[in-house]
Parts: sequence; structure tokens; C-alpha cells
Amino acid sequence: MIRLLASLCVIVLLAFFLFPLKASAQASSLSRPTFTVNIGFSSRYRDGNWVPVRVSLHNDGPDFNGSISISVPSPSISSGKSAANLTYQQVVSLPTQSQKQVTLYVPISVGNQGSTLPVSVDLLDANNQKVGNAVNVLRSIGPNDIFVGILSDQTTGFGPLSTVPLADQTASIVTEQLDASELPNMTEVLKNFDLIVLDDFTTSNLTKNQLAALQNWVNQGGSLLVVGGPDWRRTLSPLPAGLLPVSLNGTTTLPAGTPLLLPAGPTKDTSARHTSSRGVQGTVSISTATPVAGSTVALAAPDGTPLLAQTTAGQGLICYLAFDPTLNPVLNWSNIGTLWNGLLLRTLGDKILASGTGISVSNAWRTSPNGDNGGFASVLQSSLPSMVPPTWLILMLLLGYVTVLGPLRFLLVRVLKKRDWSWRIALSIIVVFSALSYTLALQQKGTSIVSSSVSIMQFGRPGTTGTPAHITTYVGVYVPNQGNFQVNLSGTNLVQTLDSQTAKGNPATIVSTPDETEVKLQGAAIWTLRTLVAKHDSQVKGGIISHLVLQDDSVLRGTITNTLPYALNNIYVLIEDHFKSLGNMAAGETKALSLSLESAANMEPSSLADQIAESNNLPVPYTMYYAGTRMTTLQRHMAQLATLSGENSYMYCGGTSCFQSAQPIATSSGVIVNNTATLASGNGPLAQASSRDPLLVPGASATFIAWASPFADATDTIAVKGSRIANAQEAFIQAPLDVSFTDPSTQTVNIPSDAIQSQLVAVQGQSAQMQSPGVYTMNTGSMTFELALPASLTLQNSSITLTEPANLIQGNGIPIGQGINSVVDVNHMQIYLYNWQKSSWDRFTFNQFVLTINNAQQYIDASGRVLAQFINPNAALGTAVFGKPLLQLKGLLAD
Repeated sequence: MIRLLASLCVIVLLAFFLFPLKASAQASSLSRPTFTVNIGFSSRYRDGNWVPVRVSLHNDGPDFNGSISISVPSPSISSGKSAANLTYQQVVSLPTQSQKQVTLYVPISVGNQGSTLPVSVDLLDANNQKVGNAVNVLRSIGPNDIFVGILSDQTTGFGPLSTVPLADQTASIVTEQLDASELPNMTEVLKNFDLIVLDDFTTSNLTKNQLAALQNWVNQGGSLLVVGGPDWRRTLSPLPAGLLPVSLNGTTTLPAGTPLLLPAGPTKDTSARHTSSRGVQGTVSISTATPVAGSTVALAAPDGTPLLAQTTAGQGLICYLAFDPTLNPVLNWSNIGTLWNGLLLRTLGDKILASGTGISVSNAWRTSPNGDNGGFASVLQSSLPSMVPPTWLILMLLLGYVTVLGPLRFLLVRVLKKRDWSWRIALSIIVVFSALSYTLALQQKGTSIVSSSVSIMQFGRPGTTGTPAHITTYVGVYVPNQGNFQVNLSGTNLVQTLDSQTAKGNPATIVSTPDETEVKLQGAAIWTLRTLVAKHDSQVKGGIISHLVLQDDSVLRGTITNTLPYALNNIYVLIEDHFKSLGNMAAGETKALSLSLESAANMEPSSLADQIAESNNLPVPYTMYYAGTRMTTLQRHMAQLATLSGENSYMYCGGTSCFQSAQPIATSSGVIVNNTATLASGNGPLAQASSRDPLLVPGASATFIAWASPFADATDTIAVKGSRIANAQEAFIQAPLDVSFTDPSTQTVNIPSDAIQSQLVAVQGQSAQMQSPGVYTMNTGSMTFELALPASLTLQNSSITLTEPANLIQGNGIPIGQGINSVVDVNHMQIYLYNWQKSSWDRFTFNQFVLTINNAQQYIDASGRVLAQFINPNAALGTAVFGKPLLQLKGLLAD
């Protein structure tokens, strides 16, 4: 009987435990949300960039809390090396009977453009257990392909854009149709695109963050084409003023035959010269507008209405087109391909050319797309707060040890009258104080997690609602013992690791929540520095306001106002290769500036960073003196400038060529020259055409740099294990300054070449190539450059001077003008300037790489443009080698 009861109990218990478990398992299976994944842009991306991962979830079961998880190769590790993956996670909360779309951004850099990469996406529950998986395949577009994002409510009419032939026949134009839900809200993700076209789109559907990212993307070097036309209000009215080169006011209709192409040059393509072929045989609806200050009109209607206008914004370009090329009669126009080709050239410039293979550029001029911790890791380590116990604690421990071992021990022995206790007391004291010292060291080692951070804040120009800023923060976390650590960064950031620990197989997990980004450092080695880089966009309250004038061609005078809500220190104003210290500025303070631009005789060229360091009595090049040492605030700031100038392995450079003093090097033919690039055949050297210092904001007449320390912005805090570390946070600020080149006291105008933008706008022939930034070669054909003055001016007694780099072709044994293997410099080419008064091209000749023209107002149009065309008429003369022209303007304001 007892056995029977025991058996029944066992059966009941088994039924109680097994059947509910089975039901629970079934319920768990039913509770799993379903999801689909869309990675990249129609599964395409540009290698070396951040890529969107859009996950659509649907939950028919009970409430679900978990996360989306993706593992990708670490971008900071070169291909071919074994390294731990970076894991990116997004926390999701999905109520029952609901659906949601979440977007994650992950960095993809495999170093093999044009390849495919499978990406696995996991759905994890609250216990980090996998409950679902999806695998998508990413395709990297080719290195020379042009990637165009199209924001348009219509999907037709862009066919002619995709069929524009490129100079590089292996490349193609890839278009991606975007909508409001697909446009990234992070600048780094938009960098996948070479060009974004905004045409017939409901722009009001874009969020504030998306518009801010679009504006920051342009400031960082992006090209934006905004299209007006009959429906311009829906497309362009919601845009911030900083994204429009014109002020729109209505619509009108162009009569049939109105020219819609830019002026043609004296090339073999004579059909393009006829006005009839440059116009549409039908009326065209356009939007009407007036250009804003700082913009230029590249094409206008007969009544002066801008048809094509542009403006620079930071490093980028914004073009406005008054008519819609996706609508008839323009869409079916025989020259629609020529129109799109001209628009691509105007917005992308050098990018549309084929890259030359005959020239190799020195590594000193290249930039690292993901960054190298070799520069900032040393700066961060030197900036760490002191990890030594407080001095008072060490002194108290030492004083107590001496007191107890000496006088106190003597008194005890004397009072107790037991001399044999002396050695026992001494031994006990040694043991006790040794234990105290060991406990203090252990506590200091195990709990003193220290961190330092430097934020690079790149400002745009101030607007009515603040200043757009792109913020890159480098974080160094020193972990005192082995284990797992967590770093919390407030707000939404794009984060990745930049240290050797990832290369050694120690993974990192980056978790995004609505309020912050958590970085989990796993398996951190003892006494190591883990380096992170985080990027985000922001709209900063206030900004840097300047009222500066260049007087007498030698002095920059005016005022600068700090309207930011915090004080700045170690302020410098930079222009060309000159700088001026302004000390410190409180919030709301205005300071006067007087900066002489006269150079000292026989002054050797050096970077602005080294000049500033030398002015502070520090050794230069300063990058050689600070590694691994504890620095003062000034020394730390100078070390940051040296790193940002690319004077070590980091190569920051902001997308431009790093500064490098000319150093003699030997070519393969044994010729010693001062250059940074050589012809692979050994026939002669080529040099970089531009050595603009990387501390200067591209496209700005002058640059403002300063530090905010301690950084007062509460939205950019960093914590380790929940403990905020504020004493090691500071921000470096880089902002453009506006300069007027008209001296009101003398009515003289003197615009230096650094203040005049030069861009490629037309190419004839298939042989034009870009060898390196600002250096071109051409066997036959023509290239047209547009040089835009910073303001439209009516001058008298004006003169313009065009200059070309003189060291592109030099050295003994270089054949000039002797056939296929020879090279031709700009002095032997045909040069034309467009005469706006005669509507024709006038021919000129460079003399020793300089071309000066007096009474030059006829070559400057009403919006301040100069068109220069470089022609190599005969390939038998040799390959023409030349650089992007530089222009200087002098004159008097007309009465």
C-alpha cells in the first residue's frame, strides 16, 4: 500500500512539473515577437562608414522586453587580423498586440570595397537569451561609384541621372530612394552618400534631428541639391535657412528656348555653343527667389531670376535649381543628360573624375577613416587624474608608523617595565602597518577607476536657433584590475572602441537606451587604458559671433563675441599661417582683435600647432615631448593641437590634407626634390597643391579655436560604474569666423586666395584625371573652374591674379613637350577666361605660374564669379599637369 501511495505521489509530482513546463514552453514560443530586418540602403553601403539597421517587430503575444543585438568586425582593426567583434544592442519594449520599428547604427569597415558581408541580427529576451535570428547580406558599393540619395515623394523621373557616363568607366552612379522614415538622423551615417537630392518632397515630415544631421553633414563636406519648381513650398519652405542659398518668394514660367545650360567653352563640341540647343522647346515652370548673402548665381533667366545658385556651408556645398528636371518638358529634353552631368560636376567636383594611377601620394598626406589611437591615446593617458593616494593619507600613515614604532613603543616598555616586550611590540607594529598599507593599496587598485575625455566640437555658422555642432568625444578609461567595466555616455552616440584590447580578443558591447549609451568593456586586462570614440550631432545654444575686417592687406581687426553659455580659455584666432592669442573669455564677453599678417623674413614653414606651442615657450615639434608624461593644462592643450594637426600617427585632418613641411626626398630616377608625390614611371615629381593647415576650418576666412574646461554641458557627461567623472572632461571648440575684405576707411578691396573658393564645373574629353587632391592631369580636352568671390562687388581699377603651384613639375631629366612620355606645365597650356560683358572667352597665358589681369571687372559676373578654362589642345605635346587655380582680387569700390 505504501509503495502504491509513493508511486501515485511521484506520478502527481511529475504531472505537476512536466505539464506546466510544457505549457510554459508553448506559451514562450507563442510570445516571441516576429521581426524583419533591412540593413544598409537597399542592402548597400559604402565601406568604412556607419550603416543603418532597421528592425520591424510585431508582437501578438504577451508584453515583451528585450533587445536587438548585432555583432560586426571591429573597424579599428586592419583587415587580416584576428580580433573580437563589437556588439551593438538596442533595448526594445513591445506591449502585446503592437508593432514597432527600431533603428540601430553599426560601423562596417572590412577594407574590401565592392564585396559582400553577411550580418546576423539576434532578438534577445530580458535574460539575454536568443529568441530569434535573421541574416542579411550587405553589398559594398565600388570605391569610385557615386552614391546619390534621393528624397522625393515620386519614384519616376530620375532615370537620366543614373545613366550619366562617368570618366571612370568602371564606376557607376548608384541611386537610393529615401523617405522620412529612412533618412538617418546622424551625420556619420549620411556620409555613405556623395550627394543628396531633395526634390518634390514633403520636407515637413522630417524631424528636427534629421534636419540637424543634414545640416551637419553638409558642414562636414556633403553636397546637397535642393530643387524648386512649381511645388517648391512643400519641398523647400520647411528647410532651415542654412540649407538654402536663396530666399524663395513665388513661381513663374520661362518662355520656350530659355538657355538652361551653363556657358560653353571653345572646345571641339561646337554643338553646345548654340543657344538653341541649350534651351527647352517648351515653357518651364520655375520657382522665383533672390540670392542670400554669400551665395553665387551660376545660371539666371533673362530677367535675372536665379535658375542655379549655390553657397558653401563649412566644407560642403548647397546648390539650388529653380526648375524640376523630373518634369516635362525638361525630362524629355535632348540635353537632359548634359544637364545632370553639369549638376554632378558642380556638386561633386573632383569626385566625378577618374583617379589617376600614375602617382602615389605619401602616407603623410592621408587620413585614417576610423582614427588611430596612437595620437589621442597618449593625450588621454597623460590627462588622467592622479591615481596616487592623497598625500595627506600617506603622510598620516607614515607619521603614525614612526610614532607608534618610536615614542609610543618606548613609553609602553617603560610603563610596563618589560624590556623583552620591545621586540614583540616592534614586530606587531610592522605586521599591522604592513597590513594597513597593503589594504590601502588593494583598495586603491580595485576601486580607483579613472577616466579622461576630450570632445572636439566643430561648429557651423550661428543661426536663429543656435549653432549646429558635430561633436566627437575621445574617452580613455583606466581600469585598475582585470574584469568587466561599464562606461555610460549621456544621450544618443555612435560609439566604437579604438584600442589594442579589442585586437587581443577582449570584446565590447554597446547598448543604446533612450537616455544614454552604455559601453560594456569585457575582459579588461589589469592596468590598461581602454579608448572609446563617440560621435553625435547637437544644436548648441549661442555661438561665436565675429565682426572682422581685413585692413591694408596686412591687419585683421574687429571684435569677437562669445555668446555660448560657458566660459572659454586658451583662445586663438587663426588666419592663413598666422595666429593671435585672446586669452580667456567669459560667457557673453566681447574682445577686440588686431592681428598682423606680415610674415617674418626667412621664417621656416611650420604648422600652426607648432607655432602656438613655440609661442608658449614649449619645444617643437611638440608631439615628440609629451608622450607618457604628466602635463599641465597648457601642455595638454598643445598636445591636442599637435594631434589634430596630424603630426603623429593619428592623422585627424578633418578630411583635408595634413600639414607637412617640405622635405627633400629622392625619386626613382635619383632626382632630389621637395614634394610629396612622384610619377610612378620616374619621369618626374608631383607635389601636393594645397598645404592648408588642418586647424583651419575649410571654407572659412578665419578660424576660432578655444577650450571649455571643465566642460559645462550637462548633456555630455561620462560615468564609469555610475560614478560621474567630471574633473577630467574638457572640450576643444573649432568655429568659422566671417571676415569682410572691404576696408570702409579707404574703400579698398583685397581678397586673398584662401578666401576664394575654386571648384571644377565642366570637363571636355575622357582623359582628365585627379591624381591627388588639387592635382590634375589631362592628355587632351579642357577643364573649367569656377572661382567664387565671397561677395558680389562693383569695382574700379580692379585686378585679379591667378596662381598655380610651381613645384608640380621640377627636377633634372624631365622631358617637357616631347611626346607621349613628356609632361606639360600650365605655362604651356591654353588658358581662357570668360568675358561676361562680351559673352565670350578670352585667351591668356601663364608666365612663371602667375597670370595677372588689370581692369578685371569684365571677368567678374554680377554674383562674383570668375570662370577659367584650362585646355590641352594636342596630346602630342605631352600630358598636362596642373593644380586647382588660386585667385586673388584687388580693387576699389566703384562710386
